Amino acid sequence: MRKYTFLCMIIFLAHSNLLANEHAPLKAQEPEMFSQLKTLIGSWEGTTEMNGEKHSGKLTYELTSAGTAIVEKLFAGTPHEMTTVYTDDGTVTHYCAMGNAPELKLTKKTDQAISFELDGKKGIGSKKENHMHALTITWKDQDTIVQDWVSYNKGKYADTATFTWNRVQK
Repeated sequence: MRKYTFLCMIIFLAHSNLLANEHAPLKAQEPEMFSQLKTLIGSWEGTTEMNGEKHSGKLTYELTSAGTAIVEKLFAGTPHEMTTVYTDDGTVTHYCAMGNAPELKLTKKTDQAISFELDGKKGIGSKKENHMHALTITWKDQDTIVQDWVSYNKGKYADTATFTWNRVQK
């Protein structure tokens, strides 16, 4: 009887494992763009120049959602804190201190840079409102990146904020 019970348990466990895997989503090969973004995971410090003054700040990248998204936090813990979420399908949502969340889509990728641009008017009320319109991340080396954030206002180019970030070594 013990052998029969043990055999039934093995068959049950094997069968339930097969059923569970049957409903698990299949993970497609990770896009090269997302693999490149994953190299950013960690902490960064850097500077930007606004209105003729240099400002310093901190930036972090963290992998989340079972490896399908990267969360970027800029100026965490300050009144200007912003969060940007990069997903493995090439979509970027920037939760801006301006109070909107423009959705950007991948427009160009090279070995040294990845560019995103506003997808229609997703995440903003109208193209005339002040919003982040585009982002380019350029790798200078494995420990230095440059972010160029392009803002639009009243339907046209307003400014580019350039940030230079250096990886914080542990």
